[in-house]
Amino acid sequence: MNTKNKFSKVWLKFLLLSMALGLFISSSAMAQPVLGADCYDRVFEEKLVGHSLANAYLLMYAAYNTYENRMDVTNFLEFKKRFKEIFEPLGIDRFDFIDIREKTADTQAVIMSNSKLVIVAFRGSESSKNKKFSPTKFAYDWILTDFNFFKKRILWWGWGVKVHRGLYNAMEVAYDDLKKYIDSHMAGTPKRLWITGHSLGAGIAPLAACRLADDGLSIQGVYTYAGPRIGNDEFVKAFKKRFPDMQRWVFDNDLVTKLPFKALKFQHCAPPNNIYSDGRLVLGDGEMRGPGKARSHAPGMYLQKIYDLLPLDLKAVVPAPPGLVNDAGIADKELEREFNGSEQTTEENSEN
Repeated sequence: MNTKNKFSKVWLKFLLLSMALGLFISSSAMAQPVLGADCYDRVFEEKLVGHSLANAYLLMYAAYNTYENRMDVTNFLEFKKRFKEIFEPLGIDRFDFIDIREKTADTQAVIMSNSKLVIVAFRGSESSKNKKFSPTKFAYDWILTDFNFFKKRILWWGWGVKVHRGLYNAMEVAYDDLKKYIDSHMAGTPKRLWITGHSLGAGIAPLAACRLADDGLSIQGVYTYAGPRIGNDEFVKAFKKRFPDMQRWVFDNDLVTKLPFKALKFQHCAPPNNIYSDGRLVLGDGEMRGPGKARSHAPGMYLQKIYDLLPLDLKAVVPAPPGLVNDAGIADKELEREFNGSEQTTEENSEN
């Protein structure tokens, strides 16, 4: 056999071995289980009423991933593609998206489902400073300036009921699409409806729950994170009759949870599940005392702190938090001091 033929055979064997090795590596990579695979089908307690650590984490995971600026994408189409890539392996098979900017409202939401449940996750504010999320800028630019604390009377929820006008408008502009998508997802096999959101999303979620209940939908659970106060005493009384088991999560004197100021007659619609700075959880607690902290508001902080509370067997079957490297936010100390000073001044003026 001449040298040329020997070389050709050696080269062919090398090529075949390379192809086989490539196929083996590819199949091995595909066989690697996704951390938290099918957790929204296997782990989520869709029939539960009230508190569940598993549900608290998975709903916050959904709320966390509604933030477009955390996806490293350039537009909403890319965001939708990336969101599906994250949640399809976790046991979600249907998705719809809302992205509406109208008048003062800027509302984004994801409606996603499997054969057991439907989750509506409202996105929070994406205010930024130097291309990074700034909780303090959110508090000033969005709540303090844009919406200016005006109240809206909602007589069909009860005599004297008033809610935060800006939050209501943010829900109202998206409601027709929201109802249409939810009806579509709920069709077919019986499913349980869950509503969640962080920050601005946590302000919209309870109002959306009320409106959906008006239209005859049964809501299994409402979980919110880092939400502002929503309405007056009459609203809170009416809301608690409808949703006595709402779960409201607050971490370490989160600045936004202190807005709008109580002196302006705004109240939270459920007692908080407080996570203190040392990681201690107190369910159904009272409002935290002390100055508001901007850094506590970041969605990654909530996700990580709830994950830390999970028992080891749950940590093994849910996706891990992506980390806090890009999620600590900018705690502008000067604005933080100004905010806390404004709160104190408002409270003192209301007592005089």
